[in-house]
This record gives sequence, structure tokens and C-alpha cells, in this order.
Amino acid sequence: MQIRKATMKDAEALLSLYEDLGYPTTASKLARRLKMILSQPHYGCLLSERNGEILGFLGYAKFFFFEADGSYYRILALSVAKEARRQGIATALMDKVKKIASQDGANDERLAAHAQNYVFRQTSLAFARNVEEDEHGKEKS
Repeated sequence: MQIRKATMKDAEALLSLYEDLGYPTTASKLARRLKMILSQPHYGCLLSERNGEILGFLGYAKFFFFEADGSYYRILALSVAKEARRQGIATALMDKVKKIASQDGANDERLAAHAQNYVFRQTSLAFARNVEEDEHGKEKS
């Protein structure tokens, strides 16, 4: 198994993993999204690959503290193919982003998973509103 950075060539292969996360999309939409994400200097996407097949991905971002000096990394997306689960893929992806954060001098205590066994815990709650929605919550046509 190899962990590597995602490229634009990976967009179509990621479709099923996005669907597993509950975010089905099209190849063209995902390609546009991935292009925007990969162009951002503080965002990253790692892939787990075996024999040319993408088995999982992890999206992350580097954030900066308002209340103190320094930075931290946050996991934004993590998906492993159903048939490849329980094979250490998520752990390998988490280990890699933890190493990236550490080499960058980031505070890894704010990484979205516990360092010993990667038991996830809620660190924040966010709300979003689609700007295309009207005041009744229905999408505009």
C-alpha cells in the first residue's frame, strides 16, 4: 500500500469514495472541486493506493490559531472503500497527515483524532446555508 498526494487525474477514481461518504457527485463537478482544493496552499488530499487502485482518501487543511501562535491541522474528509475496510488504510492515512503536521511544526493535539488509537471526537460544530436557498429553505430555480 502506498500513500500519496492526490492529483487531478484521480478525480474520477474518487467518485465511489465520495458516494460512500454520502456526497454523490459527477466526475466533472468533482474535478472542478478537486482543482480548487488542490490549488489552495493550506489544503491537501492524500490517497491510499494498492496496485493502482485507490482504496481511500483523506482531505485535510492547515488552520491558524486566533487565540495563540501556531497552527493545527483538521481532517475534513476521510473515506475508505467498503471492500478495503479494516485493513489499516484509515490509520495509514491518519499517520501520514500526522507526520505532515508534525514536520510543519503544527500543534497535533488539535488534530481531529486521538493520536493513540484514532478514536474520533467532536471538536466543533458548524452550520452552513446554501446561498441559493430562499427564506423558506427551498432551492431557487
